[in-house]
Amino acid sequence: MLHNEDPFACFDSDGSDVDDDDHVAAVEENDSSSRTSVRRLVEAANARQKNAAIEHLPLLGGSSGFEVFDDPISGKGLRALRKYACGDEIIREGAAMRVRNQHAASSAEDAKVMYERAVQACFDALSPATQRAVMDLSSCEQSLDANGGIATPLSVIETNSFRLGEEIEGGLFLTVARINHSCRPNCNHIWRPDLQATVVFATKTIEIGEELCTTYGPSECLNTAGRRAHLRKGFSFDCMCQMCLEGNMKGGDDRMLELNSLQEDISLLARTGNPKEAMHSVEQCLKFLDQQGIGTGVFVKPILHYGYQISLTGLDDKELARSYLARELIAVNDSEGVGCYKSIDIQLMLDDL
Repeated sequence: MLHNEDPFACFDSDGSDVDDDDHVAAVEENDSSSRTSVRRLVEAANARQKNAAIEHLPLLGGSSGFEVFDDPISGKGLRALRKYACGDEIIREGAAMRVRNQHAASSAEDAKVMYERAVQACFDALSPATQRAVMDLSSCEQSLDANGGIATPLSVIETNSFRLGEEIEGGLFLTVARINHSCRPNCNHIWRPDLQATVVFATKTIEIGEELCTTYGPSECLNTAGRRAHLRKGFSFDCMCQMCLEGNMKGGDDRMLELNSLQEDISLLARTGNPKEAMHSVEQCLKFLDQQGIGTGVFVKPILHYGYQISLTGLDDKELARSYLARELIAVNDSEGVGCYKSIDIQLMLDDL
């Protein structure tokens, strides 16, 4: 939701006054960080090898706490068969298809052809049962002229896959793909490299019979018209979720636009040495997110991290920084799972404060 540039660069030291002891400590810290990175790469490789040996079919029936149902507006979706609390894990699923989405080519057209061939080759390698499950998914990019309205493996994966974190592949998850969109979701899906799986967590209490909904974006805060335009362009549907139906009746559109403005203020104020004003914008953001019904987990993580950074480097207030970091840890655990890499890193940061 926030810009990628670092708004706290103005608080960083240029390193000109670092003594030998500090230099040794920095080297040791870098060595430790390198070892951690290598260990995590090995863990991911082992998990990927294990997942590759499994045939991934839809996770339905038996002990699963959800079922597929037909919605007259949004088509097939998932709904809860038991009650979930905020932070509960709902689904953990490996990718049925993994396709490289970056190809070295002499032109964009050649890269597109290479990608299409990679998708088809991956699909052809699947078992007949997995192929049927893939083709049972929806496709919003069918070419009526070329294919007579019949979905293709390419159109299905372009509709339902998403990038696997920082990896150069996209993944298709047969169960997760059934989760419909809401601008005010009750669950969050996240790629876990340590598990080589996508995990879905409840972001609020979910009652029995309630539909599971995640968000397809956008990443920035937009009003109803902006969100619907984004979803129409990317997924070919007009969003009819509760937030979009409310529009600005309860001030929702105004809040979303104000959230965008406040996030820009945080970045600007932090860069220009106004940490108190930046902290005021942080608290306003958290207040508006809560009023909008999206004040948990994935939506508040970046705002809380800004609060931590400004408290520590701008206000030199370790106790305040600790409080924001502790709240971020809760948000991360609720939306990514206890024991995820980010949770571990934040806990280490808390221990060092």
